[in-house]
Amino acid sequence: MRAVLIATILAMTGIGTGTASAADSDVIHGGTVELYKEESHPGEALHTFVVRLAPRALEASKTARASVCGHIEGTGPYLVKVKTDGYMSTCDLPKNSTPYVLVNGTATDARENHFSLANRNRPGYLVTPWAVKFQDRAGVRTVSSF
Repeated sequence: MRAVLIATILAMTGIGTGTASAADSDVIHGGTVELYKEESHPGEALHTFVVRLAPRALEASKTARASVCGHIEGTGPYLVKVKTDGYMSTCDLPKNSTPYVLVNGTATDARENHFSLANRNRPGYLVTPWAVKFQDRAGVRTVSSF
């Protein structure tokens, strides 16, 4: 039932337009569905790119009622394939040193505005309704607040 709901919502909002979407395959917990792709503009800095893609990714997370994520490809220009596996609290990311974007649009409390222990040693971005945060081995810093 959740798969049908997600497919219907994504089709109505047009989030999946132009790429594989929930309407193209069943979303089941653990089954990954690509929602859309986002590319950086020529010369756009990585932090700027992630802040720019944050509102759309938050909306995709809220609409799917699940976390969405993607790893950042390239060294400029950048590409992120935003996907979901249907879970609220996790999103499958490759276990490598490639930076990632993890979006928790379903967060309802600022206590959820932190990186998970599973991702603590990996460079990446966390997007919540309150902020965009970046972490690397040097620490965690807020890139933008909403």
